[in-house]
Amino acid sequence: MKLHFYGLLLMLWALPVSAQQPLFYGTPDTTGSLPIGWQAHFWTTTDQTPSPGSGGFSFVLHGRQADRLCTPVLDTRAAVLDTLSYRARRTRSYPALHLTVRASVDGGRTFPYVIAVAGAALPASASKWQIMRFPLPPQLSGTPALQLCFDALGGMTSSARLQLDDIRLYGSGQLHQRPFAIQPAQINAGFVAVGDTVMLPLYLRNQSDRTLTITLPAPPPPWTLTRHTMTLAPHQIDTLKLYVAPSQPDTFTATWMLPFEGDTLWIPLRVTATLPVHHLGWSTPHILARARDTVRLGLQLQLGGNAPTLQGLLLTAQLPHHAHTYLVLEPGASLPDPDRWTLQFTQQGNTLQLLLLGDATHTLSPGSYPELLRLQLGLADVPDTTRLQLTLQSVEAIAATPEAPSIGLALHPRRLHLTVRPRIAQAVLMPDTLRLPATPVGTRRSATVYLSNPGGERPLHARFYLSPDPTVTIVPDSIAVAPNDTVPLTVRFEPTLRNFGRRVASLHVQHDGLGSDTLLIIEATGTGGLGDATEEGAVDVADLQRGIRYVLGLEEPEAQDRLVLDVAPFPHGDGQLRLNDLGVLVQAIARNQWPDGHPLPVPPPFPRTSAKQDAPITLHLQPEPDGMTGLEIEAPRPFAALQLMLPPVAFDAARQALPANAHFRVENNPNHLALLMYRLDGAAFAPGRYRLGMLRDVKADTLHLLRWVAVDAIGRYLSTTVQVARATPVEPAASPPLFFPPYPQPFAPTRHTALILSGTLPTPSAFTLEVFDLLGRRLTYTQGHLPAGAFQYHWNGRDLQGRRLPPGLYLLRLRTASLTQTFPVVIIH
Repeated sequence: MKLHFYGLLLMLWALPVSAQQPLFYGTPDTTGSLPIGWQAHFWTTTDQTPSPGSGGFSFVLHGRQADRLCTPVLDTRAAVLDTLSYRARRTRSYPALHLTVRASVDGGRTFPYVIAVAGAALPASASKWQIMRFPLPPQLSGTPALQLCFDALGGMTSSARLQLDDIRLYGSGQLHQRPFAIQPAQINAGFVAVGDTVMLPLYLRNQSDRTLTITLPAPPPPWTLTRHTMTLAPHQIDTLKLYVAPSQPDTFTATWMLPFEGDTLWIPLRVTATLPVHHLGWSTPHILARARDTVRLGLQLQLGGNAPTLQGLLLTAQLPHHAHTYLVLEPGASLPDPDRWTLQFTQQGNTLQLLLLGDATHTLSPGSYPELLRLQLGLADVPDTTRLQLTLQSVEAIAATPEAPSIGLALHPRRLHLTVRPRIAQAVLMPDTLRLPATPVGTRRSATVYLSNPGGERPLHARFYLSPDPTVTIVPDSIAVAPNDTVPLTVRFEPTLRNFGRRVASLHVQHDGLGSDTLLIIEATGTGGLGDATEEGAVDVADLQRGIRYVLGLEEPEAQDRLVLDVAPFPHGDGQLRLNDLGVLVQAIARNQWPDGHPLPVPPPFPRTSAKQDAPITLHLQPEPDGMTGLEIEAPRPFAALQLMLPPVAFDAARQALPANAHFRVENNPNHLALLMYRLDGAAFAPGRYRLGMLRDVKADTLHLLRWVAVDAIGRYLSTTVQVARATPVEPAASPPLFFPPYPQPFAPTRHTALILSGTLPTPSAFTLEVFDLLGRRLTYTQGHLPAGAFQYHWNGRDLQGRRLPPGLYLLRLRTASLTQTFPVVIIH
């Protein structure tokens, strides 16, 4: 209840100053900053137009901005206050009505006492300093948390100015200003149900000129404090969370004693767990709904028989952190004459405020209102079952009398628990791997994949993202699949002269259904591109051998051969097949890229060999006594050329034993070691055993091959194999093929020498190793042979260009003729 104390001004003016003892004196002593303990947002200090008898500085508020200037919190338990005096000055554009002086006895939480009303708090005349004096009500004496505030409403122009100075409190006894203040100074949590927990903010403010470290003792039960110690700089405010959770239906009153530097601050605490007769709460405390439903939330009111009629109420509620599509406030079925009531709501963030206000003739009499108000809440989608909570935070209610006094309403049930189950949409992509047959350059191959929504309760929305590959497209790029429906998608593969060979693309399906996004691996091979005379999807010694025969006139090239082998001058040629075309081809095969840096196509995993399956040409990896590894070729039949590609290792040709007429090309760069052996007369090498050279600093049993092919005189692929010399032969495993997860996991290239893939194979087998990122981009591709029985393969964590892969999650695919398996690999640095 606001108590207006005005009048007696003539008597105060008549009192001699010497008859009153000043207990508090507030005036600034510098410009810019407020004195220690004072509070304001826009008030500041100035040395302009100083007041008579002051230190030359005053409080000032400029312009139209409204603000409240508040004193420090004062302890008046040992004082009897009598008078407030201060000096005031205003400009003409600052109205005399725009200042009210108020007082609080709970540390600034509420200000029920009006010391100087609007019109009396400022001088009637402008531009002159005037002393203002007002009597103080007795309720301000004997309180531990007194605070005075000068509530300014702002001026009429941007140049308006209000100044205050020499603020004094007169009386007898002593005032005490503690180093810190707590708001609220007394805490009444009202009603809190048994089993419920309510949080109340507790504000601590440093009103001294030094840094304070404050340790608060634990409050008495059922109150708890989560943090007890804080450090506050001068003027700093910190917020603590004080929780109350009654364990039985009773009323709990206690005093919380806070000792500090020889003084003790007393904080009264009160809470009741006995339900009052007047309360407002949710009609139903638990609701189960589905996503995209509209839920009906009712608010019930209970007014006991001794309650006055209710004129209106203002309710604050906290909504959950969950998106909703709409919110509607409606009169409930229990609200009489709903058209005669004002019903409004506002929402700021997750805070909702509801206003119900009746006119002079429409009020709520004591009684029960099972559905006073109704909220219609449209729920958004949720990915999983989600449990939400709507909390009633505070309520203000007024009686239908001229003074509009407050009606105490408890909140019960305070919380509404809302469980939202998702509407299911299921994404099923068929197949998960798409393998297209070999496709000649200049043609297009199409295939269909299907996206289904089996058992869906809502449409499935999906968007498709292909890994960057100019040869693969998908139509359409986004779809909506109705429940229990299936939609076809068309994947198109169209290789070009420069982009062909083995292509692996990933289709990333991003959808709003259950589970994670879906990945489709698309494998295709383009043939007959630039340099691919054999139309196998690769550019290697088989194409070189064809080119040699065409240049020598041993065979007549067809139109396709002239198109793909005429590479000099690069890339469009001169219409003829000559020696310079062979030179460009040899260099490209050795360097694994064309003269402009465009990489050669990735070859298919296993080249087609001739129909007649003779004994294979064997590459022997021979450990030497000096630690080197010898490379020897054992050819049981004639061959015309061979190509061997290894990881970048040191090569030594000192102990070579090559066949006659052999041209031997070595290319060693940071990406690979390439060895080519061929002859320029179109003939074949005789069967026999030949030594290509030595490898330094590598063990034979850990070496893996990137590519190993041999061809006959007309460019057909021959069977090849690899054999590692061992002291004791390894018997092939009789068990089925088995791959073990790679280790170590996670893999750190800076700490681990290699990622180890291991397993067992019943027979020797060629293999391919591919590493993809989560967008489906292939980063590594390796070919080689694995022995029968137990095997280990070491991967160094590098991509096709020899660069270390960045930290992240990757998919590693190991493929042999009898088994294909994909493993996740985590790389860290």
